[in-house]
Amino acid sequence: MKDLVYLSRAFVEFGPFAKKEILDFQKRGILTDSDYLRDEGSESWVHYQEWLTVVPMPEPKLVKKAPAKTPAAKAPETKTPAAKKSKKAA
Repeated sequence: MKDLVYLSRAFVEFGPFAKKEILDFQKRGILTDSDYLRDEGSESWVHYQEWLTVVPMPEPKLVKKAPAKTPAAKAPETKTPAAKKSKKAA
């Protein structure tokens, strides 16, 4: 499978990792300036920042969201003088 990547940190090789995991490592700030990566089947190590510029990014998934339910806008309450109660004849 060509979607696997190996990580070299301080001359120690880790992996294999899925490309998505490497992208997640980068987003989370786990990769360091001394990290190198190589794709499975390749013998050449590439600095992780260079690898990020050439790796094909996955297509974003379009997710349809239901419209958010928002409460109906209320008219501002106005204070009016209370109406006088009329007395009904019995």
